[in-house]
Parts: sequence; structure tokens; C-alpha cells
Amino acid sequence: MIAKFIEWYSNESQAVKSSAELFDKAIGYLQRQGFQIVRVNMGTRTLHPQVESLSYTWVPKEKKEYFDESTTPLLHSKTTIESEIGFLREVRFRLGSLQTSQFAVSPVQYVMSTKKPYYFSFVDHKEKTFPYPILDDLAPLGATGYFAVPILQKGTSYAFLSLVTDKPNGWSKEELIFLDQVLKIISLQWMAFIQSELTESLLSIYLGKRTGSTVYSGKIYLGELDNIQSVIWFSDIRNYSGLSEKLSPGEVIQLLNDYFGLAIPMIESHGGEVLKLLGDGILAVFPYTESNKTYVGKKVLLAVRKLGESLFLHNQEREKESKLPIHHGVGLHSGEILYGNIGSTERLDFTVIGEAVNLTSRIAGMCGELGKAVLASENLANQIPVRWEELGEHKLKGIGSPQKIFAISERVKKKY
Repeated sequence: MIAKFIEWYSNESQAVKSSAELFDKAIGYLQRQGFQIVRVNMGTRTLHPQVESLSYTWVPKEKKEYFDESTTPLLHSKTTIESEIGFLREVRFRLGSLQTSQFAVSPVQYVMSTKKPYYFSFVDHKEKTFPYPILDDLAPLGATGYFAVPILQKGTSYAFLSLVTDKPNGWSKEELIFLDQVLKIISLQWMAFIQSELTESLLSIYLGKRTGSTVYSGKIYLGELDNIQSVIWFSDIRNYSGLSEKLSPGEVIQLLNDYFGLAIPMIESHGGEVLKLLGDGILAVFPYTESNKTYVGKKVLLAVRKLGESLFLHNQEREKESKLPIHHGVGLHSGEILYGNIGSTERLDFTVIGEAVNLTSRIAGMCGELGKAVLASENLANQIPVRWEELGEHKLKGIGSPQKIFAISERVKKKY
């Protein structure tokens, strides 16, 4: 029986492109062999600053009642997709999910701590109570068997797989041995897919979506750089040093997180990518081509105006809590930058360099002196046909010739 599965798996698994597709194919095979599965659940720890664990649950189309519809404040996201043979749901959980009482009293905790499989036969159970709450939930649905196995990596229980059946007499001893072998085989590829997906997600969080994807695709060689046209954004918190002296370290961290929590989503939702968090500063780019440069420029202005509105409302809440307000300065410029790997053979950084980047940061540094929240270069002002306020030419540190600087109102009291 296992030899037949290995022959099938060695042929079919080569073309599989995702964990979801592997789920579908493997379950389809087991269903054709008569295992009558009504639920499959796979859970794993993650490497993600916001998501501690995730689970994949599959149910047949006619057995949607086997989905766990309970709610938890630790839920991060939930996505359900439909295939030919059923529904697959991915659920992501926030930090703390592995410390809940629900996890502590589950067979999952048992298999991961003992590194042993667990089987429960509803058919043979004669007691009124069940050893685990999940079994109480499954019994009224007609489940006859529950089987869970740990997935080990380097000798450590990193994940688990569980199956539920409503086959009249549950699974036989021989079927359980076969399932144990099958799950060990396919779990290797499952985990490879999941680790790949998590790695790409982690790179996106730490490097940005475009940069993370570029690094993941293998463009990682020292000196490998691209010339791109981009609007460059540099912003930082005004009087950050003064605020740091007045606040405790914990309050400073909270202030930074508050600002970044407003600014980063706003930048990304308008087509930008945050490349660096530099202390209290943000370096971001909005790449464009000749055909869409005006459109991209307008998106940048919309982002900076919406961020101004968000900061205005946020500061109203801070005032109610007797907290110091957050004000920022934003420098914007448009030009050619070098985007790629710089550093040494043992320490690389994927970033942007060029005179345009330096000019953007110097423009941002003029916000305090000129009393403006948003300043832009002549290049950007020429790129976007809106009403600009010209502030004259200014000598900027490290820039050879005086630069014309323009301002545009954040218009914080108007909705967009």
C-alpha cells in the first residue's frame, strides 16, 4: 500500500507549486483509497513578527460544519479558497496563540510535546466525557476517528498534522500505520513550501515587498545594481532629540511605533516601498516609468496629505492623553537612483544610493528652518502639475549648487 503511494507521490509531487496544491492532491489520493476524511488540519510555528502560528484546515464541500468557527482575539487573518474536492482555510494567529489554555488542553500539545502520534476512536469510546475539548466538538458531527502526528525538524516538534474521519468503524491499525507513513513523507514537502512562503513573507517585512522579492529570487550579488527612476521620500520626526530627552525609553519606542504605524501603511498603500527605517526617519521610493510618472507623483502627494490628516487626528487623541504631539518633516524629490546590493562579501545591504537620495534627505532637513511639513525639489514640482509654493533657492549641505525648494500644504483639515 505504501509502495503504491510512493510511486504516485514521486510522479505527482514534482509539478506541485504550493502548499495548498499539495494539500489538495494528497487528500484527493487518500479519499480515492477510501479513507473517508472529513477534516485535515496542519499547524506550524512561524518566523513572523506579528504571526506566531498558522494553520491550514481542509474539509470536503459537503462537510463545511467541520470548520472551526470559534473566534479569538488572537486571530490575525483568515482566508478560505475552494478547490475541486473541498475548501482550504488558512488562519494566522497573533503572538500568544501557543500559550492559550485552548492549546494547552488539545491533542496537538500532546503530540508536539511527546513527539508521538495520537489516535482516538469515537467508536470504541464508552465514557460520557472526552479527554480533549476538540473531541467534544467533533463527536456530535459524526466523527469516528481522530489521528494527529507531530512534524519534526532537527529533532524538534515544529508542526503537526491531524486527520478526522467519519468512516463507520474509524481506521484500522493497518490504516493508521499507513497514514503515519504517508504524513511523514508529505510533511517534508509541506514544510518546505510553508518555510519558503514564510521566508518570502519575512523578507518582505524586513526589506520591503519589492526588495524582499528581488532578494528571494536570487539577485543577491555584491555590486549588482539597477538604475531606476523614482520619487524619493525621506521623512523624520521633528525635534526627535528634544522629545527623547523628555520621554522614557518605553515612551520613545511607543512614539516611534505610532509614527511608523501611520506612515508605513500610507506609503505602501499608495504604491511606495519603505527601504529603510533610520532611527526616527523613513526612506521610501515610488518607482515610475516615463508613461506613468505624473500618476505616481500624484499618488505620492495623496499619500503625504493623507498622512498629514492621520497625524492631525492622532495628535488630537494624544492631547486627550496628555501626550506630546508628533510632527514630521517630509522631503520629496524625483530622479535616477541606483538600487541594489552594496557592502562587503560578508555583509550586504540592499538599498538605494545616488545624489538624488542625498538631496532628498537635505530637503527634508529644511522643513524646520522653513516652517513647512512637506518640501519638494524642483524636479518633483515640474513632474506634478499642482499648485506649488516656491520658497526660493537654498544652499544645502553636501549639494554643490543652490536648489529651488517648493512646498505644498498637507491640507490636514480636508478629507480625501
